[in-house]
Amino acid sequence: MSGVSGTSYSDSVSIDPIMSGINKRMLTKNFQGGKLTAAFGGIDLDLTQSDFSGIVTLQVDVIFGAIKLVVPPHWDVRVEVTNIAAGVEDKRAYRQSEVDPDKVLVIRGTVFFGGLEIKSY
Repeated sequence: MSGVSGTSYSDSVSIDPIMSGINKRMLTKNFQGGKLTAAFGGIDLDLTQSDFSGIVTLQVDVIFGAIKLVVPPHWDVRVEVTNIAAGVEDKRAYRQSEVDPDKVLVIRGTVFFGGLEIKSY
């Protein structure tokens, strides 16, 4: 499996590795969401340096693959994912600070024979 790493300054994300892996860090201060599709592959997406206001939707579709999202600890993350023979884990630690009600990340999609992991540092 080959891998690709990189940094993006784009306001939206669209990643769809098939039988490969991608590591990406988003540095936008106007994040608009996007779409992640991992088919027989993996995506590591670091959003810790990103920012936005309001409600943003991230569509995730995993088929025999895995997606790991790293988000800032103060974002309100709402997981609305259908999982079939899959694991969806929110591994974010309990926050020392309050959740910002103006930063809502809604994660929608399907995880089929794969995994979705959400973390914060």
